Amino acid sequence: MADEIAAIEQQLKQQGAGEEDLGARILAARLRWPHDLRLQLLQGSWLEATGRGDDAAACFRTAQAEHPANPWPAVRLVELLLRQRRQEEARGDFRASVWGGTAPERTRLGLLSVTTASIPDVAGREAYLRSLLSQHPDDRFVLLKLAVLRYRQKDRPAAEALFAEAARLGPMTDEAQLIQLDLHFAAARFEAAYGLARDLQARHPDRVEFARRSIQAALFLHRLDEVIAQLQTALLRWPEDWLLLFRYNRCPLPGEVDRKLFAALSTRQEALTGNDRWLFQYAIASLRHADAGPTLAMLQALAASATVGHMAAPLAAALAAYPPEHWANPRAVSNACDDDVQLLPQPGAVATIILFSSVAGGLGYLPFGLADGLLRQRLVNVIYLRDRNHRAFTSGVRALGADHTAMIDALQTMTRRLGVPVVTMGSSIAGVAAIRAATQLHARAAISFAGPVNLGADATEDEAPPGAARGTRDSLFASFTAADPDIVRMVRAAPATQVHQCFGADFAPDVAVARLLEPLANVRLHPEPGCADHFAIEHAIASGSFLAILDAALPDQVAA
Repeated sequence: MADEIAAIEQQLKQQGAGEEDLGARILAARLRWPHDLRLQLLQGSWLEATGRGDDAAACFRTAQAEHPANPWPAVRLVELLLRQRRQEEARGDFRASVWGGTAPERTRLGLLSVTTASIPDVAGREAYLRSLLSQHPDDRFVLLKLAVLRYRQKDRPAAEALFAEAARLGPMTDEAQLIQLDLHFAAARFEAAYGLARDLQARHPDRVEFARRSIQAALFLHRLDEVIAQLQTALLRWPEDWLLLFRYNRCPLPGEVDRKLFAALSTRQEALTGNDRWLFQYAIASLRHADAGPTLAMLQALAASATVGHMAAPLAAALAAYPPEHWANPRAVSNACDDDVQLLPQPGAVATIILFSSVAGGLGYLPFGLADGLLRQRLVNVIYLRDRNHRAFTSGVRALGADHTAMIDALQTMTRRLGVPVVTMGSSIAGVAAIRAATQLHARAAISFAGPVNLGADATEDEAPPGAARGTRDSLFASFTAADPDIVRMVRAAPATQVHQCFGADFAPDVAVARLLEPLANVRLHPEPGCADHFAIEHAIASGSFLAILDAALPDQVAA
């Protein structure tokens, strides 16, 4: 019998749809060994291969009735129904005969995922998943899927509760723990995030995503030595992983370490031609270390890329908007993270600009050395600030004291000595930092390029404000600012401070956010025409509106 079954399996595999002689051979074997389940399942597979799906389903149902303790007839039936797109039947049979059965966990979890994914609407998925709960340890897998639904709906408290309930029933899947990592980050539980990330990394040393998360968690814990060691190891092991370069570009590394890593990455550039995501991140790094000309050429080549063109094209246009001498950095402004405070006074200055660095380390993607090519066109002092604490400036700047209050006090002292009005500036999250600081410094103005002003205390409420972007980073920023008044109230309470909010006129999320400021008398909105993304700063530089907005914020429009 074993030899005959092996021969039938081989013939079925070779013939695909099968021939009638194979059907006759299976029937003869079944007559000879009528109670053998394997032959019965092979008959069902042959019937499906010859286009008789209903007969195959009937065959599997008969096998299920004759072998009620065996899980495989029900598994084969559900798989068949799914292939035939009879999803509702498949879910019913899975719920009745497979989920609570004895099939291997891997098999049941795979079918759980497929049957759940066959339901297009969230409410239907939730109802189906809840119908599978049966007060059994396996409920944890259903609870984890429910938690993922809540997570994707940006309902963090419900997701947290479901994860906790699942954890009490047994160990979680690695994929579920990845989402739990995001929840730890969003709630600023960095020790828990680091412990979980390191545990996952130890269990799966060949999976780069766990290495990335370990680096991210170590960064938030200010364990810079560990960040450097892990980043160096990971870049050597996975040299083609563009997300590692993304993480590298956002790590406040010492200048010497940054230079060495960039030199190592430069040896890979030619080999990775065609990997547009990697090349774009490499171009961002090269802006810190190389002349703008070659990098501009690289960005222009990437402008038509299907994957990164929406980011490369605005940046290339911004760099191309000015002649090369504007980007030459004659004042030797440092791009190194070690230099978290740089003051560049200018004789006859009409104002002092305080530029808060973005997460990429400058004014949008432009590092400070290139941003200076714009600001030195006006008679202004410039203070360049960098957040080595990786807290969107909510915990201050290290060189200016222990916390945000110390930073504001130090900036008050510095700007008072300079004796001219203050204008703060930043892009995206740094734009919010600029507004917050301007209201506390009693500054003349704040310039925010697409700053998500809907974050802060309001973002922790059950209902998100209009246009809210409630991702992990945004939730994280909200956790840093939960004790502060929301940005709208801060602006309203500082009527002498003019706030300039620039945003993409065709980018609905940022338009909705900007509208939150519209009712305030001390706010001017600057919609950037033709900008349909979050990169308002690059579009504004390319169009020339950057200097126009800057001039509107200055007491006198005097060019350097």
